[in-house]
Amino acid sequence: MSIFKFKQWWSNDTSQNVNQNDGIQNANCLKVDKFNAYPDTDCILVGEESLLKIFKPNIEDPSHVLLETELSEVVLQIDTGKFTVRAEDRQILVLHPHGYEIFHLKRTEGHMEAGDQNILSPIIKHSFTRKADSLTCGPFGNIKTRDLICVLSLDGSLSFFDQDAFLFMCIFTDVIIPSPVCYIASSDCFVICKSTWVLEIYSYQQLREFSEISIRQNKKNVPQWVYNSGEEITRVQVIQTSNNFSSIVALGERHLFCFQDNGLMKYMIKFDFVAMCFYAYLIGWYYEPGARLLVMVTSDDSKLFIYEGTTLIWSCSLLTSAISISRCFLKSLPGGLVTLSSKGIVSVGYIGTEPDLNLNTPPIVNEVSDPEQVQDELEVVEESLRIILNSEDAVNQRSVVEQILNVKADVGKPIQNLFQEFTSEKDEALHLLMCPVVVVLTCEDPKFIQNVQVTYVCASPFSCSEPTICLDSINGTEIVENQVFLTSDADITETRVKILITVTDNTGKVVVLSKKVLLPLSVYCTPVESYAENHLKLRIETNQACLDLSKIFTDFSQEELNKFGNNLNFVYRSSKKCVTLKSDGDTYSIECEDFTEIIAILDNFVIRLLDHYNRMAVKSFRFKLKYDKEFVKHLTHRFLKSVEIHAKERIKLKDLEDELNVLQKQFTIIQKKLLVQYGSLPPGDCEPLEFLMKDTHNRVIIVVHEIIKCKETVCRAGSAMTAIGNLIVLLLKQCPKDDFKVTLTEQMMCLSSLYEHYQEWEEAVTQALTYVLNNVFKNSEKDKEKLAPVTEQGILSHINLKRFLKQLRLVLDKMFSEIIDDDTEKDLEKVIRVQEFVEVI
Repeated sequence: MSIFKFKQWWSNDTSQNVNQNDGIQNANCLKVDKFNAYPDTDCILVGEESLLKIFKPNIEDPSHVLLETELSEVVLQIDTGKFTVRAEDRQILVLHPHGYEIFHLKRTEGHMEAGDQNILSPIIKHSFTRKADSLTCGPFGNIKTRDLICVLSLDGSLSFFDQDAFLFMCIFTDVIIPSPVCYIASSDCFVICKSTWVLEIYSYQQLREFSEISIRQNKKNVPQWVYNSGEEITRVQVIQTSNNFSSIVALGERHLFCFQDNGLMKYMIKFDFVAMCFYAYLIGWYYEPGARLLVMVTSDDSKLFIYEGTTLIWSCSLLTSAISISRCFLKSLPGGLVTLSSKGIVSVGYIGTEPDLNLNTPPIVNEVSDPEQVQDELEVVEESLRIILNSEDAVNQRSVVEQILNVKADVGKPIQNLFQEFTSEKDEALHLLMCPVVVVLTCEDPKFIQNVQVTYVCASPFSCSEPTICLDSINGTEIVENQVFLTSDADITETRVKILITVTDNTGKVVVLSKKVLLPLSVYCTPVESYAENHLKLRIETNQACLDLSKIFTDFSQEELNKFGNNLNFVYRSSKKCVTLKSDGDTYSIECEDFTEIIAILDNFVIRLLDHYNRMAVKSFRFKLKYDKEFVKHLTHRFLKSVEIHAKERIKLKDLEDELNVLQKQFTIIQKKLLVQYGSLPPGDCEPLEFLMKDTHNRVIIVVHEIIKCKETVCRAGSAMTAIGNLIVLLLKQCPKDDFKVTLTEQMMCLSSLYEHYQEWEEAVTQALTYVLNNVFKNSEKDKEKLAPVTEQGILSHINLKRFLKQLRLVLDKMFSEIIDDDTEKDLEKVIRVQEFVEVI
């Protein structure tokens, strides 16, 4: 018995936004067609916001992207055709909200190592006043020389264009929201879906007569035939199935309708699932008597169904939920299936069986991978990359850029923040200051540098006024200034700003240089009068006598700090929490109420202390962080508690997002039913539906506000967890007995991966954590079984999260036990069982 499967052959993530759930793709932004530049294979065209991307998947060539181009406006739809007179090749039509553009794909064969060049040459650009929704194109009026364009506006009007010339417009009074419009070439007609759930067929000649002038004369145009579907039609496709007739396939909410273009219904299918999209195609040629019409339908639960008539002949599971689907014929894959997901992932696959019965696909696709062979191949690739990166050409290229381009980075004195609007005294105190970060670029040979991009990387809650600054050229010396300021009351995790300078030389090669600058303490802290005694203390022992703290914290004037003596109290501008620094003999101490408050002050203090002795040319200076078993016990407990809080808030956010998704679907259904009631003659009773729509709308607003607040809470919880995790890593680095284990633990925790739009930290750490326990610390088989995660459930589930916390505790206990003295190690094991204190969901 064969098992039907969808096998992925190629995939590409077209989404640029980190948070992919926020950027739902347009289903009309996928088009598959063949061009003369590449006659042996289909090309895949995808629109992503204002980007147009063209792919040519090929298993023999690792480079699948032909080109990417930034357009002037957002891409609403992509279509192809011959839109100009005597066009030899198919052209690309891109619809924007206020116009459309027509391009020609050209290919220039390369004579150097760079290879072939692909150029998207603009042919026509036309603008209009009404905002567009979608378009259809074809040889309207049986014109054989070129294709005309019909644009559907948001108000339901149809505008017809010939190249860049406006022809006429049709306005329908019973179209409240735009619905699909499709052209039937065999009969020169248009399928128009109305807001009243009615399909109407008009000929092109009728629409020419039914122009704006006819409407003003109150003339009514009668369609050739009408069908009342009883539900909203979401997609329509016309495909020629014989010499004289075409088939019209329409997808509703629960049904699939198939008509002949003369109005005869061929069949109707009722679904027991929610259909997302469909694609109809022929097996054979339309003029052959044995041609078969097949329809592929995708569901909201990532399933694919293939029907011939009303018979289901195939079904399988897709890898992602598809909002658009098509077929393609590639050089290495004669029959491929192209899908576009809501997250912007374009995949090319084929429908196979297990065992394999598909003989048309390359043998390499169906081979069973040997893990050891894959690992050997990865090691060969890594070695090859290492050789390339360490090659003389790469080193020479970098050294040449470093010699020609001199980069200096520094911070200025904090000044008043002019970028923020203060709505309360709390906001004013938080956003009062901003710190200028200045990068000075000096180029000795400007002709050698093509362009430079300066990127600023700040850890939350810091933010930059301009994250990226691009310089098209450098004439001598360029000064780039940016502003860094606080944006929230979250805990501070990193006090340095990383600056990446991406340099493109005149040959097109790219070199990346990096700099780090330390933010002044005065940006996020201010000195205050003495506070009450704090219970958390971390000592810093040095081999030199303690310095006057005013010589270390030069961000503040000596007069401002001398009045506090050897004890300084700093209050964070964001969290209003206090940290105390004391000096006595050769020991400094940092005191606070919570572990989240230590890392920012400690990091700044250590860097400035080392810098002071470097400037004094004291090479023998050494320091050591001193802490006891109680400190480690509370630190581990606090870190696990912060992980639990972060996971709880993420679960709340996920529940709110699921609720918003249900409310959005509910609101759409009520809106559609209400539009039908408005459009019926006579109008139905709309009061109950209006009440439901207003109530749903109010609930949507409430949930959206709760999601915004919950996202902020998740980010604050992530910052607290990162602050404590950075402190743990810093303590482990001070006196490691095994550098490899410390480095591996730091990489495993991957605290730098947390930022505002990405909080999936638990998922990222799970696999690495299991590997460290099983391979580095050599757990027994019984321990491996006890700590193994439940793969059927998510990491945030009750049992998986509990085991995740146990694994974290084990790793931290083992690492700290190697640092703490042998006589305290036994006591540390008896002190506490952390899982008893951590409340698991």
